[in-house]
Amino acid sequence: MTFVALPASPTSPESSVVAGDGWYPDIDCNAMRDALRITDQVTHARLVGAIEGGLLTVEGELAYWRALQESEGFAALANVEPERTINAEHRLTLLYTRAVRFHAAAELAELHRDLSATTDGQTRAEPQLLTAEDYRKLATAAIRDILAVPRTTVELI
Repeated sequence: MTFVALPASPTSPESSVVAGDGWYPDIDCNAMRDALRITDQVTHARLVGAIEGGLLTVEGELAYWRALQESEGFAALANVEPERTINAEHRLTLLYTRAVRFHAAAELAELHRDLSATTDGQTRAEPQLLTAEDYRKLATAAIRDILAVPRTTVELI
């Protein structure tokens, strides 16, 4: 008997990106899979859909800020504060990418459970909802960092 091991097929095609609009950068599908440990249980099509949702959410939240940057003459996110880097990466690009990834991960955690799950399956899924909320909090923190506003607001009643 001969056993032949085949290499695992890529979870998303190599060099797959969800294109930004030219002002914002592209989001690399496999880099997101690696960063958030998203397995091949999430199909490429589902991942792309979640990333698109993340792009829509983040770009909507940053629309006013972007308009201000464009009015200052910045042709792309990478041109805003280009000297501010972390590990040789543009800081705002890192924050934008994090925000998109975390919003996409929250969508995947919430929406892509087995729809026919039993009560026991739903109980096991509850921690996923907490994870989705955690992803959303991380995305919000990244957006607030881009906007240079506090992460929390406290009001005295």
